[in-house]
Amino acid sequence: MKKIIYFLIIILLLTAIGLGVYFYIDKKKEQEEDAVAISFKDNLTFEFDSRVKVSEIISSIQGKLEDDVYVDTTKLGTNTFQFNYKSIRNKNKTKSVDITIVDTTKPMIYMNDTVTVKQGYTGNVTDLIFSGDNCDSTPERKIIGEYDLNTVGDYKLNFSIKDKSGNESSQDFTLKVVKSTTGNTQTASKITFSDAISRYKNDNTSIGIDVSQWQGNIDWKKVKEAGAEFAIIRVGYQKDYDADHVLDPYFLENIKGAQEEGLDVGIYFYSYAKKKEEAEKQANWVADNLKGYNIKLPVAFDWESWNSFVKCNMSFYDINKVAETFVKTIEDRGFTGSLYGSRNYLQRVWYTDRFENVWLAHYTKETDYDNKYYLWQFCNTGRIDGINGDVDIDVLYKN
Repeated sequence: MKKIIYFLIIILLLTAIGLGVYFYIDKKKEQEEDAVAISFKDNLTFEFDSRVKVSEIISSIQGKLEDDVYVDTTKLGTNTFQFNYKSIRNKNKTKSVDITIVDTTKPMIYMNDTVTVKQGYTGNVTDLIFSGDNCDSTPERKIIGEYDLNTVGDYKLNFSIKDKSGNESSQDFTLKVVKSTTGNTQTASKITFSDAISRYKNDNTSIGIDVSQWQGNIDWKKVKEAGAEFAIIRVGYQKDYDADHVLDPYFLENIKGAQEEGLDVGIYFYSYAKKKEEAEKQANWVADNLKGYNIKLPVAFDWESWNSFVKCNMSFYDINKVAETFVKTIEDRGFTGSLYGSRNYLQRVWYTDRFENVWLAHYTKETDYDNKYYLWQFCNTGRIDGINGDVDIDVLYKN
């Protein structure tokens, strides 16, 4: 009996040893497979905020990617990036790779050949020149040359802007210091709503208006009778940088009147947000104030304080992330989000390819803006029955 027990013990020991050796070899083999499961391309250096997916940095893979996500390219220098994949054994694995992010993009200067200030101007002239960088929020800006803000005259100067990566742009300009006089103001021509209909209405378009407190009390019945098919209504606005946001004093009256007349309604919010957290808070506030209303058209993020942009310590990446945060938050709350912008800034600053819906402002008879947009604000001097004074007129594209 003892011999049988000893024999069984030996068999069990040998089996355990065999299994241990098997699992050790199998584990070692799996580690060797993991080591060569993925090979990367030779060049893993990318531009700041470039749109690069994991599949674009891999030259071969034994297994498959779990999710072909975008590589994080928003931190300059060498960074470790991790992603998930399934091995050829169908096991979940994590792989790390070092990538290098560089910035070779020159800062942008958007200015005319002349900058005009009144004699005695006490501000910083560099603040009057719209400029910025793709990733540096505080690039070095300077004016080269001599000038006197207290003396009338023309001063030949050079403006330069340099980011922390050493990229630099410059432009010659003339600073005109002029006497403080009251000049003649030109009155823009008015466009009647009936003219807008005859000019832009077709099977693919609807013609409407966008309004805020500046239009005062609106007779929405007359607006509808004049041919308006929709209204974009300001729900609220931020008072200034780092200030509170408030409800437009005519919002409740406007949305009630427009919807009672059967107009489709869209929304916009005027923002001074400088941080993503600020934009998220604003979007949630907007969503809270839209509860119970049938909002058929998008909710737009309107940021257009470009005259103060250089004092905000923001990069173009920063301002775009602010807008993206607002739009994503409003969409998470069940609405359709959009970005509002004028043609110049849509072309130069906004990353329009990252927004599904763009509301274009371009005051002209025929826009030459060639990127996608669903709504075109073509004038701010419109006239329509039911509103005393000017109003913005818009063309909505059905397709």
